Amino acid sequence: MTPPPRRPRRPLPFWRRLSATGWLLLSLVIGLGGGLYYAWVVDPVVFTDASPARFSERYREEYIILVSQSYAVNQNWPLAEQRLAALEDPAIAETVNNLLETAVRQQRPAPLLEQLAVVARQLGAQGQAIALFAPTLPATTVQPTPTPAIVTTPTNTPPPAATATNTAVPTLTPTATTPATATPQPNYRLTEQTRLCRDDEAISRIEVVVLDAFLNDAPGIEVEVTWQNGTDRFFTGLKPENGRGYADFEMSPDVSYTVRLPDGSPEVSGLRIEECASGLSGGWQLTFQNLRNDSPADSEE
Repeated sequence: MTPPPRRPRRPLPFWRRLSATGWLLLSLVIGLGGGLYYAWVVDPVVFTDASPARFSERYREEYIILVSQSYAVNQNWPLAEQRLAALEDPAIAETVNNLLETAVRQQRPAPLLEQLAVVARQLGAQGQAIALFAPTLPATTVQPTPTPAIVTTPTNTPPPAATATNTAVPTLTPTATTPATATPQPNYRLTEQTRLCRDDEAISRIEVVVLDAFLNDAPGIEVEVTWQNGTDRFFTGLKPENGRGYADFEMSPDVSYTVRLPDGSPEVSGLRIEECASGLSGGWQLTFQNLRNDSPADSEE
C-alpha cells in the first residue's frame, strides 16, 4: 500500500519566525520612527526669542554688520554696545576687526568697510584696516547755541513832503530767463600718466597713486579697474611700504584696461602691457589728486 500523500506544511507567520533579537530590533525601529514623527510633525520644537549668542558663525557676522549699519545711522553707541554684548563674545573687538579684514580681502563695498572700522575702533581695536577706513572717531554732533535777535528802535523821523509829478510809469515786459546749469566737476583730476619701464625687470602692473588737495598720500580710496569681461576693485594704502596712497593691479597680456576712482575721477582707458625700449614689458603709473579737500585750517577745526 502506498502511504497517503502528506499535506504541505503552511509557513509560519512572520511574527512567529522572529527571534528575541529580531523582536528587539523591530521594537527599536518602531520606537525611533514614532519618536521622530512626534518630534517633527505632532509637536515640533519652535525656538522663540533666541539669543544672538546662539547664532552660527555666519549669522553672527551678519548680526555684527547690521549693528554697524544701525550705528552709522543713529550714532547711538550705548545701544550698539548693548547689541554687541548680546553675542556674549569676550573678544568682541578682535572679532569685529577680523571681520573687517576679511571684508577688505573680499573687496566688500567701501561704506560697509567704514562702518565696521568705526565700530572696531570704538571697541578699542587697532589694525591697518582700521587706520585706513576709520582714521578718527566720528565727531559728536554739537547743537548750535541760539543767538538772541537784535531789536532796533525806530526813530520818529518825519517823512519827506510828497511832490506830485506827472511822470509816466514805464511798462515792464517780463522776459523769460533760463537758469544756468552748472557743469559738475570731478572730485579728482589725473595729474600724471607715465610708462613704467626698467632695463632689468619686466613690469605688467598698473600703479595708482592718490593724493589729497595738498599732495599728501590719501589712503582708503577705492580704485576700479574694468576690462572686456570683468572688473576689480581695491583700495589705496594696503601696501604702506610703497606709500599710504599707493595701490596696484596686475595686468594680463593682450587685455585693455580702464581705471577710474568711483568717488569721481576721469576714466583712463587703453592701458595694456606694452614693450619698452629695453625690449621688456612695461606697465603704467597713474596719479590722481583730490580737488574737494578743505584748507588745512578748516580740517584742523
